[in-house]
Amino acid sequence: METKVHNFIKAKAKDLEAVRLAVRPHSFYLLRGDVMGDKLERLRLETALAHIITGAEIVFTSQDGQEYRAGTHPSADFSLCEMRKIIASSSCPSRPDFTKWIKDFQIKGAITDSGGGIYQTVEANRKERWFSTTLRPEVVYEILNEADIDGIFQSPVDALLTPDPVLGVTTIRVSVDDEISEELLNELVLIGYSACLVKEISSSLENNSRCGPSKGQKNRESSTTDL
Repeated sequence: METKVHNFIKAKAKDLEAVRLAVRPHSFYLLRGDVMGDKLERLRLETALAHIITGAEIVFTSQDGQEYRAGTHPSADFSLCEMRKIIASSSCPSRPDFTKWIKDFQIKGAITDSGGGIYQTVEANRKERWFSTTLRPEVVYEILNEADIDGIFQSPVDALLTPDPVLGVTTIRVSVDDEISEELLNELVLIGYSACLVKEISSSLENNSRCGPSKGQKNRESSTTDL
């Protein structure tokens, strides 16, 4: 489905209504694991990006200093599909956290970090950016619908939404067809991305007050008590 929004963003999703019905109410879309910066949540977001962008990979450093790679290359230690399943299982409060062996990680390969959670692909033209969010795709669609960049850029901006129901993440590719500077493109993307972050945080606070602390919060509270 393709819809022109406020003469500035075209939000695209393959049968958005079907996506809405396919993702069950108690999926990971409803519960954000923690506030911004939680390791498991960042791992969800970056793995979703690497999974959809050809040539991207995740490099992990284990607690004992060993390095591992998840990607599509035959030499990779894990496939990205395997990592998605491990992360999804670890996100479930009733299951063990199988990501505890990970000390640090970084998305690499055919993608570069533009800063602040926004990325760009290496080989593609410089008129597109990527980011991911734990919001459901229809929520992202509504946010981009309401985004306002009047006076900043007059041409349409395309936003392609790709949900990952395994990780509970929606990946967004923002692109423009007309000539635009990198600085202005980053500013446009930041408007939509910031609006998603605000919604994520407000939803997280609301869910925590209704459902109690998340798995990540409980782990941190336990660690603090042990100290």
